[in-house]
Amino acid sequence: MRYHANFYVNRLVSEWLENDKIIIACDLDDTIIPKNNEIKTNCDKMVKLILDCQKEGIIFLINTARSKEQLKTVKEEVENLGIKVHGVNEMHPEWNKDYGVNGKLYANIFLDDRGGFWDSYWTLFTTLTHVKINRKKISTSND
Repeated sequence: MRYHANFYVNRLVSEWLENDKIIIACDLDDTIIPKNNEIKTNCDKMVKLILDCQKEGIIFLINTARSKEQLKTVKEEVENLGIKVHGVNEMHPEWNKDYGVNGKLYANIFLDDRGGFWDSYWTLFTTLTHVKINRKKISTSND
């Protein structure tokens, strides 16, 4: 089914609706945790979007280049933002596929300030909007 004209949005909506959730892999610094004060508002917007996505069903993976020493506290740091973390630089424990375990995480979408912050933000925002619309249609038709 075609949900949106943009291929990437359409694919993400399809995956979310088919699996009831998506996997989001997210960088930390200047993506959801501001290191540069001038983009604090951007980070706040991304956190809000992730929290909204969480209500619709996500698996959230931290995907960071922080040092091993710094990794000890990142899960707590992110969960203090209200985001449930399922893995830090690795797949969640229930992952039973043979991909996503050899260095690169598998995710439906990657959020990263260095990889097109606003592109990924708007792709995820648009996807979430279409997922909500389609779930509401399904719910209404079942009533």
